[in-house]
Amino acid sequence: MKSFIVLIVLLAAVLLALPVSGQVERPDVVVNLINQNPDPVEPGDNVELRFKLENRGTAGITALQVELLEKYPFTINEAALKNVGSLDAKQVGADAISVKYTVSVAGTTDEGEPDIYLRYRLGTDKWTTAGPFKVSVKSVESILSVVSVETPQGLSSGREGELNVHVKNFGKSRLNDVRVIIDLSDIPLAPVGGSNENVIGSMSPGQSATATFRLVPGSDAVEAHYKTKVILKYVDDSSKSHSTESTIGLRVYNEPEFNLALKEAEVYTPGATGEVVLSISNTGPGEIRFMTAELMDSADYDVLSSPTFYIGNLEADDFETLDFDISLSENAPKPVDLKVRLTYKDSANREIVSEETVELPLYSSGDARRFGLTSERDNFLFFFLQAGFAVILISFVLFMLIDCSKNDFPQYKKAIWMAVILTGIGAALYYFIARRKK
Repeated sequence: MKSFIVLIVLLAAVLLALPVSGQVERPDVVVNLINQNPDPVEPGDNVELRFKLENRGTAGITALQVELLEKYPFTINEAALKNVGSLDAKQVGADAISVKYTVSVAGTTDEGEPDIYLRYRLGTDKWTTAGPFKVSVKSVESILSVVSVETPQGLSSGREGELNVHVKNFGKSRLNDVRVIIDLSDIPLAPVGGSNENVIGSMSPGQSATATFRLVPGSDAVEAHYKTKVILKYVDDSSKSHSTESTIGLRVYNEPEFNLALKEAEVYTPGATGEVVLSISNTGPGEIRFMTAELMDSADYDVLSSPTFYIGNLEADDFETLDFDISLSENAPKPVDLKVRLTYKDSANREIVSEETVELPLYSSGDARRFGLTSERDNFLFFFLQAGFAVILISFVLFMLIDCSKNDFPQYKKAIWMAVILTGIGAALYYFIARRKK
């Protein structure tokens, strides 16, 4: 009896092990993306993708091949085709086989979950595509920053100038609706021909751009460094809005401006000696500090007084006079260029050296007297010399006439000589040629 029961049990076990009528054993491959590292991956970086291969079928697999399909924005950094080998029936879960690939993500990839596909085949069978598998791509941080600011022509009180703000996308994703805004609420500058906002548009990763503004400081804006803010607004690829602020400094600087001119002079003829007075005026809005003027040497004149004149500080619309004693060369040109070297400091304490030329007009003695340019003393001396010369000349002529009248010349010859003597020059001829010898 016991033997019969054992036989029945063995027979039942055999029957259970037999396949059901009509059921075919076959493999069933299932592919899943189980991990990506890093997650998410940034545009421009590499990512490791790990796939799990399970055989959920009732038949084993002796030769299994897999291939990762390359498609933008992914680039495979290793062999795409891999031989997995064999898989037993029902090899699932912890017993499944994993396949790893390292791929690069294009730097221009938008944030999101682009698809990637994998295909497999059993032996020499046809390929079967698995997927799509989602790969998470996202910039860890969208970074738009101010790189530098510049004012090529400078910013001066009451004058229009240009401000360039250079920005760069340091992130790895595209930025959209990029706007650069200058905060002008607390500084004495105003936009010209536009607003304080500049729209750049979109910026690719690593791209730089420049926002240009036309600004004018108020006419009463003092020279100073003004601190203000640059506001950057943009939208990332996930449609999230961002706003960042950077502090910049804008300098209002007034370039020194002056006018150097001849005010008056005592010398207007070559060879003359006297004083020349120059005037210098601060015609700009800024202060000129610690100014020194030097009348430089020249072949056309000699400086008799100290050649250096300390002026000091000149406020806006202020002026000062400089006086020098000079002696003009006899061959001085008309006019003479007075060469003046000016040394001074601007509002930023920078030393500036400038060489200027002031024109000194010269005239002939006759023109100088006619224009009333010579002094009364010079006119009196000239008159005195003229009068003295005339007296001497007249006396000499009279003396020669008297001498001729007493000469023993024939009457006609005496008459001729007297006529010649009256010319003035003839008196000298008579004296040396025909004068009666004593």
